[in-house]
Amino acid sequence: MAQGVYMTQKALYRAEILTKVKDKRLNQRQAAEKVKLSLRQLQRLYKEYLEHGAIALASKKRGKASNNKIPDSLRASITEIVALGKYEGFRPTFMCEKLEELHSIKISRETTRQIMIECGVWRPRKEKRPVVHQLRQRRSRAGELLQVDGSPHAWFENRGESCSLLVLIDDATGRTYGKFCEAETTAGYMQTMTEYINLYGVPLAVYSDKHGIFRVNNGQGTKRENFTQFGRALHELEVDQIYAHSPQAKGRVERANQTLQDRLIKEMRLADIGTIDEGNRFLEAFWPKYNKKFAVAPSCAEDAHRSLATGLDLRAVFCQKAERKISKNLEFQFENRIYQVVPDKASKELIRQTITVSKHLDGSVAFSFKGNPIEAVRYDEQMGGVEISTKEIDLFLRQRKPHKLPHDNLWLQQARAEVRMRNYLRT
Repeated sequence: MAQGVYMTQKALYRAEILTKVKDKRLNQRQAAEKVKLSLRQLQRLYKEYLEHGAIALASKKRGKASNNKIPDSLRASITEIVALGKYEGFRPTFMCEKLEELHSIKISRETTRQIMIECGVWRPRKEKRPVVHQLRQRRSRAGELLQVDGSPHAWFENRGESCSLLVLIDDATGRTYGKFCEAETTAGYMQTMTEYINLYGVPLAVYSDKHGIFRVNNGQGTKRENFTQFGRALHELEVDQIYAHSPQAKGRVERANQTLQDRLIKEMRLADIGTIDEGNRFLEAFWPKYNKKFAVAPSCAEDAHRSLATGLDLRAVFCQKAERKISKNLEFQFENRIYQVVPDKASKELIRQTITVSKHLDGSVAFSFKGNPIEAVRYDEQMGGVEISTKEIDLFLRQRKPHKLPHDNLWLQQARAEVRMRNYLRT
């Protein structure tokens, strides 16, 4: 029985050309031009063709194992590793990095993906139809634009409660910094910005969404309410605020959140991180490694970050400030507490004056008048409402409340009329 061989369309075309050379219908130089080979290569193929026929043009590699094939023992070891429970949910690229970092196994990402598919721990996905958005060029210098966003998520999985990661990412370089907080709050953003400025300097502008932390969304606000507490702090630092009209507009920080929700969660799983304090300590070593992989060099080497102005204290900037009016008894109220200015010769000038109350991130309170500190003591506390956290409010809003029909509802009136009619007929 004759043995067949598989030949590609390219090999068949070469066989046809070499047949014409054999029949003297083409010379070797013309044949070399048609198959796009050098004359020397064509002569080599023609010699094999004369000795063995058209079968000599088929690939010699067909049916043989690849030279780059990994050993079966190594493949079995990788299969055993990727099936471990602690690597559940790892994507092929991240899994490939962990194989090299933790197990000293260096293979390609595609090989890792194929092994994960064979094990059933990764399912290949179909290509989604791309959604086209207008691209925006990166800023040229580091510090020109800082994108900020909060990412509430189950960062510690089932080892701890859900929390938010406040992410700051430089637009020019992609350099990322962040901090875990219980919720996305003004105090959390202030603390994160303070740490960022101490590390890199003051950025020129901050790019955020229209959350109430960044912008006053009540159109009926007075001129004095044009800034939120966080916006007021940025205004004191002469940092511009830019608001995004859609999530795609600040896509750099949105994509960073997706990457962190994939990689950071698994990194903390391997390190058995389960609390916010442990997570923030872990981030101190995580950010340098993360930025080394994902940050890029800016198009301009000049750094646009500014240093703090002389005499400016970040603790006095990133705090909650409020204005209070002094009574004739040198008293004022703040957060359901009554304070009295320590009386002295100069304190009489404060009667009916407006002072500034600053509540710092550590909970301490300071008072000032026209930039000069004032000494005041607390001597009474009023009954106030119970302080409720953001989590409790979200839980309350998520709970479904029973709907109560109004008293004059037509269905209720008809039902009451039917009841009265049945009671009347019984009597």
